[in-house]
Amino acid sequence: MPMRNRILLIAAPGVALLLGACSLLPGPSPLSDSPPTPIPTLAPAAAPTLVAEIAPVEIGSLPEAQPDAAAQGAPIYLQNCSPCHGVQGEGIDAPALRNNQFVQTGDPQEIYDTVANGRPDTEMPAWLQANGGPLMPNQITSVIAYVGTLQHVSRMTPQPPQEMGSEETPPPPGGPTPEPARPSIEGDVGAAASLTGDRTSGQGLFGLYCAACHGPEGVQGIPNPGSDDGSVPALNPIDYTLISSDSATFAANLDLFIEHGSVPEGEGPQIMMPAFGDGEMLTDQQMADVIAYVMALNSGQ
Repeated sequence: MPMRNRILLIAAPGVALLLGACSLLPGPSPLSDSPPTPIPTLAPAAAPTLVAEIAPVEIGSLPEAQPDAAAQGAPIYLQNCSPCHGVQGEGIDAPALRNNQFVQTGDPQEIYDTVANGRPDTEMPAWLQANGGPLMPNQITSVIAYVGTLQHVSRMTPQPPQEMGSEETPPPPGGPTPEPARPSIEGDVGAAASLTGDRTSGQGLFGLYCAACHGPEGVQGIPNPGSDDGSVPALNPIDYTLISSDSATFAANLDLFIEHGSVPEGEGPQIMMPAFGDGEMLTDQQMADVIAYVMALNSGQ
C-alpha cells in the first residue's frame, strides 16, 4: 500500500475523534437549530454583588479539638477576632466573648456554625474558607478552644501595662540596675520557672505558639495596631531588663509573662500576650522548654 494512503487511513480516525470531542464542548452544536442559551445578567435594579445570593456551605460536624488547640488558636483569635471582640474578649464593636453565656452553655456545633457561617444581618462574617473566609475548619476549632479560656475568669481591672520591648538603651557599666519589666496582668511566678527546660523542644514549641506574633526565632514582632510600640516586641534580643546572669531570675522574669499574659500599652492594642499558664494552654514543662529556648536565644549559645 502506498505510504500516502497509509497516512490517510491513520489520520482519518483521529479527525473523527477530534470532531466527536468538539461536539461535547459547551454551546450549541453546529448542526443544531436551537438558539444558544442566553448568559444570565443582573436585573437593572440589582446591586452588582453576589454576597446576598451565596448560601452558607454545608459544613458538617465540627472537627475534634486537639490537646493544644487553645494555644494554636490564640494568635489566630488575636489577629482576626480581637479588633471587634477585644484582645481579652471584652467586646469593642461586637459582643463580649469574655464570660459569655452563649460560649459557656451553647451547643458546640452551634458555636462552630456561628463562626463558620457568620451571622446574617450583622457585621459578623463567615470565617470558613468554604464560605469565603480565611480559616480552615481546624483553625476555627482552635479559636473556639482559645475563647474557652476566657470563660469563668475574673472581671477585668485596669492596670498600668508594662510590655516587653528592646527599644531602651541599657545603662552604662556600673550604673544602677533597672527594675525588670513586668506584665500588666499580675500574678506569681509559676512552677515552670523552677523546672529544667529542654531548649530543643522549646524551639519547636516556640515555632508553633510564639512565632506567629514574635516572628521566627523571635527576631521581629508583627505589627500591633493600637499599641504604643506599634508592633509585638522582639524576643531576640529581648528587653534587657529581663536578662539576668542568674538563670533562675531570668527564667522567673520570662515565666511571669508566659504564665499570666500582658496587655501592651496603648489606646487599643490588637494583640496581647496570651496567658498560656493561667489559661491552661500549655503545661508547666512546655512553658519551661519555651523559657529555655528564649534564654538560649539571648545567651548566644
